[in-house]
Amino acid sequence: MNRSLFLLLPFAVAACSQPFEGRVAARLTEAGLSRGMADCMAKRWVDRLNLVQLQKISSLSEDISRERGQGRLTVTGFVERVRAVNDPEVFSVVTGSAAACALAG
Repeated sequence: MNRSLFLLLPFAVAACSQPFEGRVAARLTEAGLSRGMADCMAKRWVDRLNLVQLQKISSLSEDISRERGQGRLTVTGFVERVRAVNDPEVFSVVTGSAAACALAG
């Protein structure tokens, strides 16, 4: 029985990441990124960052949403704000995903 639970664990984690990915994308869209860019970046972030790191970015997006007013957030502006999180892995994943998603879109 324990073995079958162990085999189901990756499927459970994958199922949980899908709704979380959607929430991350929604927060990025609320912060001003285009929907396509937000979806692309959220997928990469959920795959590469842990929950604590994602929460750091989430709190940053709340600050950006409050400050941006009516304007749209640029990817460059967002990446600069992420530098303030002071987590090299977060910065690496965000900048890498920004570049990859910009080229893909």
